[in-house]
Amino acid sequence: MEIEGWLCPWNRELSRGRKNSKCSWIEQPQTIDEVESAFTVQGFDLNYARVIIDPSVKYRDGKIKFDISASKNKGAVQNRKLENGEMKNFGEDLLKNELNVLLTRGVNGLYIYAVDEELQAALKKAIL
Repeated sequence: MEIEGWLCPWNRELSRGRKNSKCSWIEQPQTIDEVESAFTVQGFDLNYARVIIDPSVKYRDGKIKFDISASKNKGAVQNRKLENGEMKNFGEDLLKNELNVLLTRGVNGLYIYAVDEELQAALKKAIL
């Protein structure tokens, strides 16, 4: 994946043979230069985290909007069957939770890149 000069491979693009196969992905030293999902960092506190906010998170009319149709995480946005047989979509809530997990991993710092241009502008404005 390349974003404005920053290049890192996705974990699944690399060979599955790992030097420390008994360690989780995030605990292996070579993964410092790899990209992975919210599921990999969940439960870990990192010194620094770099988060790519995908197209499902947008900024419109001064508010953050979640667009489940733009999510690449189809497991999070698919309909769920409740015990009473009713089908319900929890996609927006699950995307909010996923973003919260990612944005709270960096203890000493957080680097954010937003795919949505309006969200990029709002984030840049917020740090000035």
